[in-house]
Formats: sequence, structure tokens, C-alpha cells
Amino acid sequence: MAGEEMNEDYPVEIHDSLTALESSLGAVDDMLKTMMSVSRNELLQKLDPLEQAKVDLVSAYTLNSMFWVYLATQGVNPKEHPVKQELNPSLHEQS
Repeated sequence: MAGEEMNEDYPVEIHDSLTALESSLGAVDDMLKTMMSVSRNELLQKLDPLEQAKVDLVSAYTLNSMFWVYLATQGVNPKEHPVKQELNPSLHEQS
């Protein structure tokens, strides 16, 4: 981290964490651009059924994770948000 310009808008103790977050967000952005460059149907036609299921699973997991982070950035506790009930099948069985 030597030689990097430090921002005085936040405590120096979190600089490494913010740098890692920025890098991770860049990687997510790159992946999304790659996935969005090909139509879903075109992509799925090139995959066998197991690979198609994996793409669907990873897509759902990613979307849920991003929504969880979105809630947290908006000051909403995701653990107390109604979406938790939608994501937890065992809660549906109790109703």
C-alpha cells in the first residue's frame, strides 16, 4: 500500500478493507458485463443440463447476495427484512 494516496474522508484503519471492496466490486462488474454480453438463451444452448442448472443456481445466489448487500447499505437489517422469509423454505412450512 506504500505510495498510494490516502483519502482523509475515512479512517486509515479501514483503507485495506475499502481497497479490497473496490477490487471485488470491479470483479463483479466485469463478470456482469461478460454475462450480459451474451443472451441467456444463447448461453444456455451451449451448455449441458447440469451446467445450465449451475448457471441458474449461481445467478439466483448472486442476485440474493446483492440484494442482501443493498439492504445493508440502505440501513435495513437483512435478517429482519421480509425477504428472509422468502429465502428460507422452512419458514413457509410453518405457516
